[in-house]
Amino acid sequence: MVAPPAAPATVTAPPATTTTTTTTTTTTTVPSGAPVISLFSVTTGPVAAPALVAFAWSASDPDSTPLTCSIDADGDSIADISIPNCQVPGSRTFTYNAPGSFTPIVTASDGTSTVTRPTSISVVAGVSEPYNIVIRSVTALSAPIQAAFDAAATRWESIIARGVPSISLSTGTAGCLPGAADLPTTIDDLVIDVDVSPIDGVGNVLGSAGPCWWANGDGLTRAGDMKFDSADVANMLASGLFADVILHEMGHVLGLGTRWNAKGLLSGAGTANPRFTGPRATAEYSLLGGTTTVPVENTGGGGTADAHWRESVFGTELMTGWISSPPNPLSALTIASMADLGYQVDISRADAYGLPGMPALRLFGTPSGQTTLEVHGPIGSI
Repeated sequence: MVAPPAAPATVTAPPATTTTTTTTTTTTTVPSGAPVISLFSVTTGPVAAPALVAFAWSASDPDSTPLTCSIDADGDSIADISIPNCQVPGSRTFTYNAPGSFTPIVTASDGTSTVTRPTSISVVAGVSEPYNIVIRSVTALSAPIQAAFDAAATRWESIIARGVPSISLSTGTAGCLPGAADLPTTIDDLVIDVDVSPIDGVGNVLGSAGPCWWANGDGLTRAGDMKFDSADVANMLASGLFADVILHEMGHVLGLGTRWNAKGLLSGAGTANPRFTGPRATAEYSLLGGTTTVPVENTGGGGTADAHWRESVFGTELMTGWISSPPNPLSALTIASMADLGYQVDISRADAYGLPGMPALRLFGTPSGQTTLEVHGPIGSI
């Protein structure tokens, strides 16, 4: 078991029997019984290219005729997103790779009549530097273990499309694990202290991971740690799971499950139905077939509940609370949640993933939390 830690334009579609101006000189009468688009909005917040944004809509038909919608996200008169059965409210994501001012338009059709509704978004130029993760081992790592850490860092560096602002520290700022060297005086972008050493023998606690220090400005992790029990690592390497476990735990260092609450993205913590409320991840859940915000784990106790996607819903997805036999796909939903945290992401780096038809095979423990990998929150801000 793995258990760690601009504004939309207020343009209103006209009632079915009124007239809407489509240019300064021409009017078009909307027929009686035509679809009604009551909402079309785009997420606010950081919109620096590459900007992953979420569009939300609400459309209906007076005659209860099924609707088909499309979204022209960049205003070039070509549909970028197709939405069948769009009378069900939902949302979708789109990436703006270049800066500019855009007028996205949603179109709804009942097969006879078609209506549109615009909104607006301004995308600014993002930084050009890549995201950089530095792995610092407290003790020497064997080649297979070092390779797993390096591969996980490379994967997350490819998912996070742009670097974050560098921060400066006072000389002598302690590292995140006992025995770790002091943190560098400049961090660009993330330092992770890692240790593989004895903890409690085979089973029980596999290790721990999480943020150590986060930046005041954006609230994102700048230093974190990952510690594993050497007695369990050999079994994980032999089973082929270690690479997925490292990728999962590095996600927690970056803030998945560990910075949700601090960033105002978690509702219902400690209840039977916690949810991740970020609009981009919610849009990806909508694309998978969900109709609500994203279900978060509600079992497993501390370190599992409120810090992972819900196992009963998402099965083998990498960031559920229980590791499954490979593959454990890193989905577009998880990458979108990174954008909700404040990272600029490349959602095309996601693995293929769909909601499962049955529960995933659990190889480490059960939802009662018998074999755990603990998560922890940050020590403080820098």
